[in-house]
Amino acid sequence: MASSSASSEASVPVSTGWMNWKDVFLQCVQPMIAVVLLLRFSSIVDEAGFTTTILLVFFTFLVSLVTGWSACTVVSRKSSEVGFVKTMLAYSSTEFALSFSIVYMICLLVATSTFLTSAAEAVLHIFSTFSLELLDGATHDLRLVSSVLSLVTLGLCLVRSRNARYARSFIFSLTCIAIALHLSSVMFRYGEYQLRRVSDRNAMIPSPPNDEISTIFSQLFPAAMCGLTILNIGSKLQNTAPRGALIAIAVSACFYGAAAMLDYVEFFARTTNATNMHGTNEYNEFLSYMYTTIPVAIVVSLACVLSAVTTLKYTAVILQSLGRSSQCRCILWLSKGYSKRDIPIRCLFILSTIQILISAIGSYDLLCIPTTVFYLFAYALFNFYVFLVKLSDPDIPSPPTLLSLAISGACFLASIYTNRHLALLIASIFGISYCFLLYVIRQETNEDGEECAKSMYPTVLEQMHELQQEPDSRRHYHPQILLLSGSPAARPGLVDFAHSITRGKSLLICGYIIPVSEIHKFGNLFIFEK
Repeated sequence: MASSSASSEASVPVSTGWMNWKDVFLQCVQPMIAVVLLLRFSSIVDEAGFTTTILLVFFTFLVSLVTGWSACTVVSRKSSEVGFVKTMLAYSSTEFALSFSIVYMICLLVATSTFLTSAAEAVLHIFSTFSLELLDGATHDLRLVSSVLSLVTLGLCLVRSRNARYARSFIFSLTCIAIALHLSSVMFRYGEYQLRRVSDRNAMIPSPPNDEISTIFSQLFPAAMCGLTILNIGSKLQNTAPRGALIAIAVSACFYGAAAMLDYVEFFARTTNATNMHGTNEYNEFLSYMYTTIPVAIVVSLACVLSAVTTLKYTAVILQSLGRSSQCRCILWLSKGYSKRDIPIRCLFILSTIQILISAIGSYDLLCIPTTVFYLFAYALFNFYVFLVKLSDPDIPSPPTLLSLAISGACFLASIYTNRHLALLIASIFGISYCFLLYVIRQETNEDGEECAKSMYPTVLEQMHELQQEPDSRRHYHPQILLLSGSPAARPGLVDFAHSITRGKSLLICGYIIPVSEIHKFGNLFIFEK
């Protein structure tokens, strides 16, 4: 009752077709160009000027490129791992991996709120075009619409869509068309058609001044939120994921550079030809407004909701993995998954509730500040750790040592300059979690061997959960079992149990130990060789 496992291991499918780098490219490029380029970039160019905008775009995408390069190095070295937490645990120490995962989970949660708030702003822009108001036409309407979109996002996360890849491609095509409309405004003289901002009636937090360089940088930096997205990619896409991520960063940088130049030309044309604009037909202006801003707003809404679905799923999976890697009972209950896809429903409901509360803060102009600060701090931590690893192992094909250190320091300084209170908050969260985990791990190492073995239980349990959800054709678990069953005919139940473990795809040997006295009785049935 034996079979070789080599054939089954060799039959594990490796993704080499269409869904390789293109799928990773779509997941990375969609959040980078969906929000900032169509929602705020025109006002950023008008307020900061062409030169300052180009410098900010260069710094933003340089940070994203170096961080994505480091992430690609991690993925290529640990391509057998699946998920952000497991990849970080395989690459770094336990205390840093878990603490950094907590920081990155907060970044994704705030980014989800930013996406949905941006989608709500686009919806309110459509309402304002037709003079529709739900509550006050300002912040309360924004909160109501973002809450509804949050529920829609939660429902999309729970429902399995087999055509999600094609929907993502379709929405990306619409985004490219909207960008073409945006960039061609100067050529066809559409005039001022950038999306309207929500009126400043927020009693919770006052809006920051738009002319400060820190505010302008905060509005731009969410375009670089995909630097660490590659670490969430599954093993099926990890072989060529670096190519898709780096191409996405390069394409987004080209988009923003072209948009900065064309928006500057448009702004110059508006100021020089202001006297000629009074004689235009109001009806034609309204038609051009309808045919440009309304489609752009619809595309922004769809793209932002799609990006929010992706980030919310990543956040829930990270929280589930943190629950499975922890021994604390108050977190362990979050590790339970449902259905064959191991959906973290509990994590999704908790995170969606927190996300709705974050979205209630206000518009994109407010939420972009914590998003920028948290991502800058996360990028600084990640690049600094890559710098330390590079010092210990110079053969790692990661970015140059001084470049990683320089980007890390620049991100730290930029996060403090943007908002020192938020930077101190996220630094405190990381420091407290790191010290706590370091204390717990040292306590476990000082205990007996039984305690050390006990600490491995959550890891083994997580691996068994993942093995249960893995299809038979892709399982790498092929045990070779020696079963001391006695006579197999006398214990068929035990043999069947062992066979159910191997599933007939790996080695199973049934051992029958016969005493010496019985060998003499049946000596004529055996042949012994020296």
